[in-house]
Amino acid sequence: MRIKRVLFVVLAVATLGLASCGKEKELKGFDIDLAKVVSKELGVEVKFQEIVWEYKELELSSKNIDLIWNGLTITDERKENLELSIPYLENRQVIVSKDKNIDFNKNLIVSFEAGSAGEDLFESDSNFSSMTRVETSAQVDALTEVLSNNSDIAIIDATMAGYYINSNTSYSSLNIIDYNTESEFYGIAARKGEKALINKINEIITRLYDNKIREVANKYGLTDFLVTPESYDTTSNDDSLDYIINKKSLVIGYTIFAPIAFEE
Repeated sequence: MRIKRVLFVVLAVATLGLASCGKEKELKGFDIDLAKVVSKELGVEVKFQEIVWEYKELELSSKNIDLIWNGLTITDERKENLELSIPYLENRQVIVSKDKNIDFNKNLIVSFEAGSAGEDLFESDSNFSSMTRVETSAQVDALTEVLSNNSDIAIIDATMAGYYINSNTSYSSLNIIDYNTESEFYGIAARKGEKALINKINEIITRLYDNKIREVANKYGLTDFLVTPESYDTTSNDDSLDYIINKKSLVIGYTIFAPIAFEE
């Protein structure tokens, strides 16, 4: 059984009215701050474009954004279709539920973000084969489905689960269920063939790892998730870096995903 949930916000007028009366929310998070650090090193302006995660590759290929930089899990398929940076954060998928004791033999309702590693786990793990899926447009919406009793469990990133459940929010009442999943790693994605840009990002991350990047990770409680920079192929013969330098801006595609990217 397949349930498709797409959340459309049509309160533009009301939102504009509220914005004029109150303080504008600030975009922050580990990936947001890291992108600012890299852009400063490149000498260009960084711009952040909120996207629907399911369509991230389309946003990239159509040049609406220059990079997908938002807790993107490195997979073999993405290595084939995208140009990926070295890993910079370690992660895994976790199960979140109101109930501490989940019976996986039941036909549970499972929520996850469409196009995410959570969806990959749902489709590849036989434990979920007879369960009902609920696709959301963001990982935090998968948590909301559980909180509102529309889903029994959510599959989300460990980095996000720990942040929300250990913070002073309504999600702190939820539980992370012990479920044996493999480690995965976040990377930054450019269009296939754009090696010059990715190589420069790799160089900056490697050079600033022991100071600025550790400082950003500590700010968001992600120090234990940091991955020591690995060696990378430095060869390239494309103009992707020149393209960014010449247009003097770097457009980052993101979704709301604390502590990676969120508004406060």
